[in-house]
Amino acid sequence: MDDRRAKSSYRPVDWDDPGDHGQRRRFTRREVELPARVRIEGKEIAATTENVSPGGAFLRVELPPETVDLMASIQLPHGRGLFIQAKVRWRREEPPGVGVEFATFLERPEI
Repeated sequence: MDDRRAKSSYRPVDWDDPGDHGQRRRFTRREVELPARVRIEGKEIAATTENVSPGGAFLRVELPPETVDLMASIQLPHGRGLFIQAKVRWRREEPPGVGVEFATFLERPEI
């Protein structure tokens, strides 16, 4: 694949909120369905990313109620991965999941 074609496949994402949705988020979240892995207390758990923004994501996963800090890897399209340390900010019971705020972006997988 030549460089021109590779570069043209990368398009910036418009994260600006197109309207007032009554949300208290700094960034608009984009709906996705991406595989993820969560690591807490030395255990690795499969998850699914339901939405993502520059500041956080929602992970469909069942975690112990006391979980506050976690590490996660989100498998992005084209074989890329996003590796983060995050804080749980809210929970959903059905189906189970957590809204996380990204704390640190990691250069390489630690999961």
